[in-house]
Amino acid sequence: MSYEHIFNSQVKCSEELTSNEAIFAIGLMVMAVDGDIDMNEVEILEGFLLKKGFNAKEVDAAREKVLRIISTENNEALFSAAKQALQDEKEIENAFDLAVKIAIADEKVTEEENSFVLELASTLKIGQQKVNKIVADATKYYRNSEKLIEKIEEILSELPIGSKYEGYINSTTGLRSLNIKIRTPDNELVILNIDETRDEAQIEMELEEAPPWML
Repeated sequence: MSYEHIFNSQVKCSEELTSNEAIFAIGLMVMAVDGDIDMNEVEILEGFLLKKGFNAKEVDAAREKVLRIISTENNEALFSAAKQALQDEKEIENAFDLAVKIAIADEKVTEEENSFVLELASTLKIGQQKVNKIVADATKYYRNSEKLIEKIEEILSELPIGSKYEGYINSTTGLRSLNIKIRTPDNELVILNIDETRDEAQIEMELEEAPPWML
């Protein structure tokens, strides 16, 4: 399937996007391309804006703005606004990196997602060497996270009886890191941050309240 009608459209958008909103918009388009939205994809997408300094209200506002453009205009207009906002090379690479991570977040890259991501790279003029590196890093990123997930049962056994695992959010690159969502016996949602140290035999753990946007 080709997405040339989106990437090469001359349609103009009635609203402007910031670079972060543009990256968010492209991520949302990847999520929707196969019609199957996974919660891990949603959390990667919204987590991106939180890491960029947005607060929960700003994340909600960005989501509403992007969805408004899709519903009142179309994907062509949304991508046009996103492309216009992405002028910096680093932001363009961030947009593609996020798109790749969302595509592989549910561990199955559909034909639609693959076509969309490859055409996106071409449209954004990202060189093949850079594309290969971003894809390789993203794949390694998830494989490393899977190794940390193996520790979940061991970790839960040390928590109060009745605690339940409710998923995870990938966070950093480099040293392996994982944010595990846990529902306590009191029905509170908390985040267990697990970080690998320089000594791979050791990990550091910290428990904190879940941010409001996740509740």
